[in-house]
Amino acid sequence: MKKQTAQLLCCWIPLKKTRKRAIASLKEFNWNKIKSNYKKYNHYYEDFLKHKIQEKSVLIAEPNNYHGEIIPGFVKYWQDLGYHVDVLMRIGNYEENPFALFGKEELPDIYPLQKWRIISILKNQIIKQYDFTFISSFDYQETKERYFDYLGYEPQSRYGCFGIYHNCQNIVPYKEQEKYLGKRLFVLNEFPLAEGKAKLLCPIYFGKRENHSKSDKTQFVMIGRLSPNTRNCNQLIDSIEKLISEGIDNFEVKVIGSGGMEIPEHLKKHIKKLGRLNFKDMYQNCMESDFLLALLDPESPQQESYKKGTTTGSKQLSLGLATPMLIEKTFADVYGFSEKDSIIYQGNKLYEAMKKAIEMDKKNYAEMIKNLELHQDKVYKKSLRNLSETIQAIREGK
Repeated sequence: MKKQTAQLLCCWIPLKKTRKRAIASLKEFNWNKIKSNYKKYNHYYEDFLKHKIQEKSVLIAEPNNYHGEIIPGFVKYWQDLGYHVDVLMRIGNYEENPFALFGKEELPDIYPLQKWRIISILKNQIIKQYDFTFISSFDYQETKERYFDYLGYEPQSRYGCFGIYHNCQNIVPYKEQEKYLGKRLFVLNEFPLAEGKAKLLCPIYFGKRENHSKSDKTQFVMIGRLSPNTRNCNQLIDSIEKLISEGIDNFEVKVIGSGGMEIPEHLKKHIKKLGRLNFKDMYQNCMESDFLLALLDPESPQQESYKKGTTTGSKQLSLGLATPMLIEKTFADVYGFSEKDSIIYQGNKLYEAMKKAIEMDKKNYAEMIKNLELHQDKVYKKSLRNLSETIQAIREGK
C-alpha cells in the first residue's frame, strides 16, 4: 500500500504515536502476500514455541525487513563465545538468504516469521529460558523509535537484553534508559557520540569467503540504495566519462541495489546495472570485484549522518569480504581506513582514485588485501572482546 494512502486512512487517529505505527503497518499491507506467507511460514512460529532451548543460549531478533547482512556477523560473535544461537528474522530477510556463505556446521537455528509473530514471541514466557536476548536493530526504522518503546515491554531473558544502535545520533532523542547506557548497547562504528554510551560490535563475518587476486580488467562494484541520501551516482558517471576520454577503458563497474540511476547509452558497456540481488549473488559479485565504491560525498548535507552516527554497509562488506574500498578521506578517517588498506581520495576526486585502482599492479594489490585482513582482524577481536566483557559484567551484576 502506498504511503499516501496509508496516511489518508489513518488521519483520523488522534494520538501521533499510534497513528505513526498504523501507517507503518498499512504501508506494507498486502493481503495476498500475507496469506501466502502464513501458509508457508506459520509453522515456524509453532516450531519455535515447541523447541527445546539449549543451555547457554542467546536469541537474536532482527525486527526490520532489511539489515539482513548484519545478522551472520552477530551470530558468529556469540558462537565464538560458546553460545547456541536462535534467530528470529523477518520473512523478507530470510528469503534473501544472508547466511548463504555459512557452512552447515555454522548455521544457527533460524525462524523466519511475520512481524507480529516476532512481537508475540518476544513477549512469551519462553524467553526466560534464554541467557540473553540480542536486538540487532534497537532503533526501529518503521516507526522511528526505540524498539522496546514500540513493543511496550522488554523481553524477559535470564540476564536481560542487549541492543545495537544503527545510528548513535538516536540514543539521546530516543531517551535511552540508564540501565542500557554504557552497559548493554553496541554500535557499528566508534563515533564520538557513542563514547560512554555504546561499544563497538561490528558484524564483519559473512561466512567462508574466496581469495581474490586483481583482475586484468579492473572490476569495481557499488552496493546499496541508489539515492542522493546514500550515494553520489553523478560523481561516478562523471569519473567514468573522464577515464574514457583519456583512453582508459580496461574496467567495468557493477551497480547493485534498488533505486534509479540513469546510465548514458555510450557508457553501458562499462556499467553493468544488476538491480537488487539476493545475498548469495551480492556476496559473490563483491568477492569477484577488485574494489568497492563507497560513493560517499563529503559535500552532501544528506550524507552528514555517515560522518556522525550512521555506518555505511560498505564498511562491513569491505572488511568482511576483503574487498578494498575507494572512499573519500573524511569518511575513511571516521571508519578507520587508511591508504594501506583502501584507496583514499579527497573531496570529489573519484576519477583519480579509479585511475589509481586501474593502474595498480597485482603485487601492490595483494599487499593492500593483506593490510585489509589485518584491519579486519583488529576490528573483529575488539568487537568480540567488547561483547565478552559486557556479558561478564552483566553476569557478575556490575
